[in-house]
Order: sequence, then C-alpha cells, then structure tokens
Amino acid sequence: MIKKLVTIAVLSAILAIILYFSYTKPDTHKVLKIINAAEFYVDFNDNEVADTEELVKLTQLDLEPSLLTTIEAVKLNYLAKQFAKEQLLHKQVKIVRSNDVNVILPDGKEYGKLLEQNGYVLTKENNQQVRKNIEYANTLNLVTYNTKTNKFHKLNCKFALSSPNIEVIPSSQLPKQAKPCKNCHVNNVKTEDKNNNKKQKQTKYPRYNYEKYSPIYKDPFIEFYTTDFIKYYYPSNKCFTTVCKSLINEINKAKTTIDFAIYGIDGQPEITKALINAQKRGVKIRWIYDTDKNGATIYKESISLAKNLKNNRRDIDYSKEIQQNSNVKDAIMHNKFFIFDNKKVWTGSANISHTDLSGFNANSAILINSEKIAQIYKTEFEQMFDGKFHIYKSKTAENTNILGNSKISVYFSPQDKIITTRIINLLDSAKSYIYVPVFVITHKDFNNALIRAKNRGLDVKIIVDATSAGQKYSSVKLLRENKLPVKAENRAGKIHMKSIIIDDKYSIIGSMNFTKSGERYNDENILIIENPKLTRAFKKEFLHFWNEIPDKWLYKNPGAESFNSINSCYDGVDNDFDDKVDMADDSCNFKIKNRTKIK
Repeated sequence: MIKKLVTIAVLSAILAIILYFSYTKPDTHKVLKIINAAEFYVDFNDNEVADTEELVKLTQLDLEPSLLTTIEAVKLNYLAKQFAKEQLLHKQVKIVRSNDVNVILPDGKEYGKLLEQNGYVLTKENNQQVRKNIEYANTLNLVTYNTKTNKFHKLNCKFALSSPNIEVIPSSQLPKQAKPCKNCHVNNVKTEDKNNNKKQKQTKYPRYNYEKYSPIYKDPFIEFYTTDFIKYYYPSNKCFTTVCKSLINEINKAKTTIDFAIYGIDGQPEITKALINAQKRGVKIRWIYDTDKNGATIYKESISLAKNLKNNRRDIDYSKEIQQNSNVKDAIMHNKFFIFDNKKVWTGSANISHTDLSGFNANSAILINSEKIAQIYKTEFEQMFDGKFHIYKSKTAENTNILGNSKISVYFSPQDKIITTRIINLLDSAKSYIYVPVFVITHKDFNNALIRAKNRGLDVKIIVDATSAGQKYSSVKLLRENKLPVKAENRAGKIHMKSIIIDDKYSIIGSMNFTKSGERYNDENILIIENPKLTRAFKKEFLHFWNEIPDKWLYKNPGAESFNSINSCYDGVDNDFDDKVDMADDSCNFKIKNRTKIK
C-alpha cells in the first residue's frame, strides 16, 4: 500500500511540474522573416515556417508622408528595415496586443519606441534625427533592383518603384548579372540650355583606377600619401588607392595592439574585415568613434563594427555633460588616427569611408615609424578612452621629435589651440609662398594671417571645397575681396585636406579644418612637419590640383552638385548635402528639363 502511495505521489509531482511549466512558459516567439520595419512574420505555432496568418503589422508606425518626399521615405524605410533585421530577426519577442500591436524585445525594450528614438520612424519630435539618417542614406548610393528583370534604377527614376519585384539596396551590393536601366543610367546625355542653346554632354568615366603602392614621399621613418581626386569620378568601397592600401597593410601586420580614434566608418568592408581578422588572431583592439549628444552617428557602420570590436568608447559620456550644462558646446570627435603595436602611427585627413579612401575626395595621410610619436598619440588616446573628451583633456607634455630628415611636432585640439599658438606664427614668418588645400576656412585670425602674407608679397594660393565655398560663414568671399587667389574645386569629389604648405619647408596635415570649432572644441590631431623634400613633393601635388581647376573658379563658385562640377550629377552622391542626389538635385535637373533626346 505504501509503495502504491509513493508511486502516486511521484506521478502527481511530475504532473504538477509539467503543468507549471506549461502555464508559466514565456509567451515569446521567434521572428522568422522581415518585410519592413513595421511588417514581419512571427512563428506563433513554432513550426519554423512563415505562415500567412503569422504576419504582424504595426499600424501605429506609419510614416507621415506629407513631411517626407517619396525618395526620402524610401531611404528611411531602407535604414529602418536594416534596423528591424538587427533587432528582431531570429530573436524571441513578445507580441502585446491592445489598441495597437507592440513588440517587446528580449531585453525588455519596446521595439516601437526604439524605432522612434533612433529616427527610423518620423514623428514631430525626432525630425532632426530622421534628417541625419537620411543624410547617411545619401552616402550609400541606394538603387532599386528588380529581381525579375535584373535591372536596377536610380531612386528618382520613373521605373524605380513601379514593380512589385524591386528591392532597395546599396549599389555596391548589386549582383553581377544586374543591368542598369537605360533611362536613368546613361553613358551620354545631350542637354540643351534654354538661354544659350549650348549642349551638355556627360562622358562615361572609369570607375576604378588601381594604384601601385607608391607614396609621394618615403624615408626610413615616414611614408606620406595623397589621393588624387582628379583621377576619380565615383566613390568605391574597394581598397585600391595607396592611402587605403597603407592602412590595410598595417592592420594586417599588427601583432599585439591596434588603438584607433576615428570619426566613423562607412563603406569600407576590406578595412572592417582586416580589423576583425586582426582581433581573431589575438591582436588587442580598442577604438573610439564620434556620436552626437543623443548617441547617434552619421556613419552607421560604426554601430555594426562596435558589435564585433566590443572594446570601444564613444564620446556619448561627454555628451551627458552637455545635457547638464547648456554652456558646453556639443563638439565632435573628429580624429582619424591608428596606433599599431605602440610603434607606428597612421593619420591624416581621410575618414574611413568609401568617399575618402577611394580617392573620390582629395586627402592626405602619413605613416610614421616611431615609438616616441606613437607614445604621444597613445597618451591622447588613453585620455579619450578614459572618458575625457574635448575641453576635458590635458596637454601632452612632449610633442616634438627628430626622425631622420624630419622634425615632427604633434598637436591636439582643443587643448593646444594650434592655430593661435603655432600656425599663425608660421604664416607670419613665411618668406616665399603659402599654399592651402582645405575643406573649409572660417577662422578669423587665420584669414587675417593669410591676408597679411599676401600684402607683403608672398605667393598665396588656396583651394577650397565647392560645398564650403558658398556657405554663409565661409571665408572665401572675404579672402577674394582682399585679392587672394582662392579656387573652388569643380570635381565630383571634395577637397577634404586640412593642410598648409610653406616655403619648401613646412607641411601641416591632420584632421582639423581651419575653423573656430576645429581649434577650440573638437577632438582633432595636427602634425607640423619640417622636411624640405616632403614639402616639395606635397607642393607638386597641390600645383597639380591648382592647374587642373579652371581659372574662372577664382571668381565664381561652381556648385558642389551641378554640371559645373565634373560628374557630380552622375556619381550617386549627395555632394551638397541637400538630400537630393544627381538629377533629383535642382542644380542638375534644370539643365535637362528641355532635353530632346537621350542616347
């Protein structure tokens, strides 16, 4: 009898446990497939099949179409879909149904709120973040790809959204069999100007130009590189320029450590892969990148890289100071430097992006083989990695070293106030010439030093980017009024250098634009290099750019996205940051309204 009672008790206990887990099992299910940010299939019946009745729609996340153009909505929806894949796909989520459907993520956060907070769904409160996302999407060169016909279209093409078989993808992800739509990807376009009856012809330009590994200057301690934007008409995510090759070579050779501080990363899969492979082979990697006070970044691939290289720091912690103190400026972490094995430093003006490292934009970069220089950069890196950004950093005690034929001085913003304390003195003591290839100039004292140099008879030449030339606070108008020769570049790409070349003696390179923000608020690094051979090589490159830009742009600005700037209406880039690309931009479109024929 006792044995029978024990058996019954055991069976009852087992049954109770089964019933307990049956009723307390979390009501979560796997997301099997993403249609878009507001539509996805959830595996309610746990059969690993996306059944028709398992489609979940979040109706409260509809966009407000009156506040976005169709193209802007397409771009935002593309980014939102990528975010949905990242947050939902193959994750166990809880679906809460009340007036609206809500999704609770595995960490307890509400998916809908995350979409709004990150600017992937437009609301009245997040317009600024949405605009930043659209600005980032502009850099991806998005197209629509018809999976049935294998044709791809620009977003402004009349056929771009007309088929149910289209996918929105970056052009870099197009399959090999993809064919361009003849109506929007043309090799030759003849246009007629209504005012002067002149024809405008678009030439087919080569997309790639693989360079041999050849720095413009090299010695046992230094390799100095530039990118020649005269040769390149399109951005690319391929690593074929000397500047890109130099960086990827050092990443692949690193043995113990890589510390780097960058504004962000975008469209550089070979660099990303090299960094991840370095970590896999045991290299310790730490890195820093920029965010705004809300934790957002214009280079979205920084976020995905952070998931693989987890030992990272953003300047978001500093941004908390901004939220608490309205008198503190929301500065940016604008550096672009790498430290390899505490022995070498790679730095310059180039962002780790498909527009900068591909040669599409003009940049300068340098590789320095010196443990002392590496230590100077590491001291700066450690401050930021410890959470001290911008005005909270301390000066580096020792910053000048002799390396062979070079005297190299290292400075950092904002603590060193480099324009005021050092650069102005060099400009005032120049005796022969001052050449300035730069993205933007607004610094008043810098302007005045250039004007003084011109007035005492020096050869002063300045090349600025077409985007900045026409900006409200640009110094171009002031400098021209004071008889300084200032050329605005007329290429699809940008003059992105932040450099000064003086008297066959000094070369100044780095990440800092010659602005008040660059000197006083942002995190930047600047090198002053005293080396006659290097400076003469840099001067030759500058004069090459100068001679390729027509003299008429000494007096006028071509417009960053117009038929005046070579290939800028066909390169797939929003060159003037107005959220309009190529023929969708008014500066490109007005000349082809009356075209009679397209070949």
